[in-house]
Amino acid sequence: MKTLLSNLILFIAGLLVLVGCLGPKPVLDGAPTIDPPPKGSDQPFRVEAVIANKGPGGGQIEVKVQLIDKQTGDIIAQDSQDVQMDTNDKQHVLFEISLPPSAKDMDPDNIKVDVSAEYPIQ
Repeated sequence: MKTLLSNLILFIAGLLVLVGCLGPKPVLDGAPTIDPPPKGSDQPFRVEAVIANKGPGGGQIEVKVQLIDKQTGDIIAQDSQDVQMDTNDKQHVLFEISLPPSAKDMDPDNIKVDVSAEYPIQ
C-alpha cells in the first residue's frame, strides 16, 4: 500500500513537471524600443518589447516593464500585461507608462528600462 501511494505521488509530480515544461518559454527578442517623453511633458514613456516563444507549447505569459532611476535605483514607474503566446509565436507588446510628477523633469538618460517576460504568471 505504501509503495502504491509513493508511486502515485511520483506519477502526479511527474505530470506536473511535464505540464510546466510544455508551456511557453518567453524570451525578449532584441532590445526594447524606448521612446521617452520630452522633459516636463504629460506624454507617456513608451516602451515596445518583442517577445518570442522559444518553448514547445503555448499559454499566457506576463510581460513587465520597470522604469528605474539610474542614480538611486528606485523604481519610478512600472506596468505589466498578460499576453497569450502560441507555439513559435512572436508578439509586439507596447507599454505607455505615465510618469509620476516627480519624474517628469528627469533626463531620460537617467532612466533605466527593465523588461522581463515570465511563465507561469506569478
